[in-house]
Amino acid sequence: MRVVVTGGSGRLGQFVVRELFTHAHQVSALDAVKPRECPVPTYVADLDKAELLFEQFKKADAVIHLARQRFPYTESGFNSSTQRWEFADVAGDAARFNSNVAMTNNVLAAAHAAGVKKIVCGSSLAIYGLYYPVTDLQPDYLPIDEAHPLRPQDPYGLTKLVGDKLCDAFSQKSGMPIASLRFSGIYTEEHRTLLVERKKHPTIRGTGALWSYIDVRDAARACRLALEADFAGHQTFNICAPDTIMDSPTRELAALYLPQVRSVRKAAGRWSGYDTAKAESVLKFRATLLFDK
Repeated sequence: MRVVVTGGSGRLGQFVVRELFTHAHQVSALDAVKPRECPVPTYVADLDKAELLFEQFKKADAVIHLARQRFPYTESGFNSSTQRWEFADVAGDAARFNSNVAMTNNVLAAAHAAGVKKIVCGSSLAIYGLYYPVTDLQPDYLPIDEAHPLRPQDPYGLTKLVGDKLCDAFSQKSGMPIASLRFSGIYTEEHRTLLVERKKHPTIRGTGALWSYIDVRDAARACRLALEADFAGHQTFNICAPDTIMDSPTRELAALYLPQVRSVRKAAGRWSGYDTAKAESVLKFRATLLFDK
């Protein structure tokens, strides 16, 4: 399959390019910068300019859209003493929001016009609103599946909500299958020490992530499986490991840190607070690179 990967120079994008390349797909990548090493043709492109994408997508069978601008507060905006997220750069966040939404719309529009047959969009578990809330949001139930209400309040989470609606619209009008992959925090070996620190201090970034994680290699495999899977319409999938970074059973963690959540639908074990059953059923994806192994 001929595949274009946007954001091919990013943390996940580089692994997705390699994953596709090693599974006999014909791959090219688009990004604002070129990586130091890449096994496929990589082109510098400004995804804010839709007209530049039409030519790139003309011969593509599929697009994996991972390009985005990062929001700094997602890395450093949590005040652990107040247990609140702080948004210091309102103007900058507004600009990043506009850019990310425009990129997604441009990719979808250009892919549709070029006759692309399938799209995989990188989304985030932040779409549920629990990762970076302004007010005290709690899950309606655990584990959270794709039917859970979407209540993001922060700019990053809202970009994913708008992107979700855009995917709905383009899939409805074109009949094109689109998969939105709602990733947990993606880590490489370089980030392992951060997860160890979060394990020692369970509320160092609040509780919204529910101590979930995904190894970047598993995340890349999820992208490939979504590309190769047979489904119709716009489908959303939670993508994370089946367990947490914590040693304690998840039900105990919920009772301690999320006592307001009355509906806990699983019993024993260290199960993830985000349910991945749909990805396992439809995409045949289950993460295998576990944090404690």
